[in-house]
Amino acid sequence: MTDIKLIHKDTVLPKLVPMDWDVVIHGKPHYVVRIESFVHTIGGRWGDNCYWAYPRNMKPSYNTLVEFNCENPVRWGIRYEPTNYLSSKWGECEARSGGKVTITRNGQDFCDVPGAGINFGIDQARIMITEFQEHPLDLNSIKYAQKAIGMKVWWRSEPAIVTDYIDGQACVMLSPDGIPRFTTPAEYADEGDDYYEDGIVKADILDKHINWFRG
Repeated sequence: MTDIKLIHKDTVLPKLVPMDWDVVIHGKPHYVVRIESFVHTIGGRWGDNCYWAYPRNMKPSYNTLVEFNCENPVRWGIRYEPTNYLSSKWGECEARSGGKVTITRNGQDFCDVPGAGINFGIDQARIMITEFQEHPLDLNSIKYAQKAIGMKVWWRSEPAIVTDYIDGQACVMLSPDGIPRFTTPAEYADEGDDYYEDGIVKADILDKHINWFRG
């Protein structure tokens, strides 16, 4: 059975194994490291937990390391903003109610939920967050947006490359890779080519037409 072993003032730290997790604690970015044999918690989300966090602007030490026991590296959140607005109906003006649901990542806007009312929007946001947590872009990592650029993917069965990531929209820009332009493969003929503008595509990272696993 694993024993609890904590870090003390006189502890000589062994090799730290860095985790590429974008962790924010009390509004401050932290690094998370795995310190083998220094297990502070047994069971729960991380099993025999030897993960420790420290502020990114400091060095790891007894004074800066804290036991990392958060449920997830990134703080995914949901914000709902109700609105009242004016709408034209049969030539007359009426006041109506609506609302916007936004998914946040570490307190920053990540993307809006399309067609979102308070019920459908929040339910849809929860589904999307689950998909984000398992996404091939590794959205828990510190520089996920920069790492996305240059990725080779398939777009509607054709080779593409990610040329940009759009902050606040969870979208990427795709350009043809090794082909002169995107076409409309036969299996997508009924969809037309409304996606295209100047030979590139702007697509949601959850778009079912993107296959992220290309070679």
